[in-house]
Amino acid sequence: MKWLIVVVISWCIGFVSYPLIWPNKAHNTTNSSHVSQPSNGVNNLLTASSSSTAATHSQLTAQQRDQGLLKASLNTDETPYMSIFKIMQLAEQDPLEALLVAQETQHQDLYGFILEIAGKKQFSNVISWLEQQKNTEQFESLLDSYLRGLASVNPQQALSDVELLAVEPMRSAIVMSIVDSWASTDALGVFEWLKQQPENQSTLKMYLNTMYYYIEQSPNEAASLISSLPLNESTNYLITSMVYQLVEKNIQDAVDWLDGISTEQRASGVFIISRKMAETDPEAALAFLNNQKQIYDLNQDYFNSALAEIASVEPNIMLARIDNYDTNVQRDIIINASYALADHSESRFLQVVEQLSDDNKDVAYRQRANQLSQSDPQQAFNIAQRINDAAAREESIVNTVNIWSSFDKRAALSAIDSSAQLTASQKADISSQIELQLSSSNIIYP
Repeated sequence: MKWLIVVVISWCIGFVSYPLIWPNKAHNTTNSSHVSQPSNGVNNLLTASSSSTAATHSQLTAQQRDQGLLKASLNTDETPYMSIFKIMQLAEQDPLEALLVAQETQHQDLYGFILEIAGKKQFSNVISWLEQQKNTEQFESLLDSYLRGLASVNPQQALSDVELLAVEPMRSAIVMSIVDSWASTDALGVFEWLKQQPENQSTLKMYLNTMYYYIEQSPNEAASLISSLPLNESTNYLITSMVYQLVEKNIQDAVDWLDGISTEQRASGVFIISRKMAETDPEAALAFLNNQKQIYDLNQDYFNSALAEIASVEPNIMLARIDNYDTNVQRDIIINASYALADHSESRFLQVVEQLSDDNKDVAYRQRANQLSQSDPQQAFNIAQRINDAAAREESIVNTVNIWSSFDKRAALSAIDSSAQLTASQKADISSQIELQLSSSNIIYP
């Protein structure tokens, strides 16, 4: 009897539960007309909300599943290249997780690439991992990778982060790297940032590097910016950079730009332009330089240096007009002209300097003897003997034969012995000095 009661109860439960567990389409269709339905607007809202929540959940689940699959498959990869590819895929989604996976799987060589991706995507959660590397040898390069990536999209944030993460001298080196990267795309933005920085050697260098980019990006605006700045060491660097850039493209453009800046800013530009002009037209260079001197209160040192530079390009013209300049300028002109005449023959050199005064000839002779003492000691000795001042002549001869005797003792002693400008006493003294100065380490030919 108890058994029968249990069977009946079980059958009843099954009969009642059947429609709930296995719903009948016809039954649902029939009864649906008796169920109160929500309005169309409410129904749409519920549907949209449900779809959005489901989509978000689906995306998060898919991303977590993908990351899990990537990590799980690394140990089964047949080649290291596939592992690298998968880690870099993970880095695009979660750089911190990619760093940890690379660390676990001995792929430390990927740190820099992962950190650069993190910087570009502005994932700041890798900073905690970076701070754990501070005592390692590779910390600077790792930090540089992250900041380089960040600087490409947000340079000011990169500069802010480096102040927190790095100490000197590492900080300065990384700042230079960031600023250089920033300037390559936005030089004007760098200038605005540099205005707020203290002036030191690092900022001067950054000004100069940035100017090269700015001239290339916006040459006219660069000229206006420089000419509006107060004169200081930074400005001088910028002016020099600007004029060098312009003069290589078109000398007249450089001249026109120079006319637009203040008098006190012009000196270095005048020097550069006149030097460049002299390469093709020394007469025009002299005219330009003299005109600048007459119109503007040009710094005398720059003016003198520019004159001497022209002599290094066109020595004949400057030596012919040497009496037009002060004595201290004449010496610089002669020295530079002597350098320019170094490749001329001895007879040609003597012909050029013959027009000079005795004192100026001595300057030219001493300069040439000094220049040729190693490459052509015989000519250097001949020129040294022409010096008018006795003390200066002996000094120049001694300097020449000391060098000469170190590789050809016999020729040097023979030249001394045959000299018509040295007394017997001087010859004996110089020969003795040579013997004393020579040692077993010298390469000589007895």
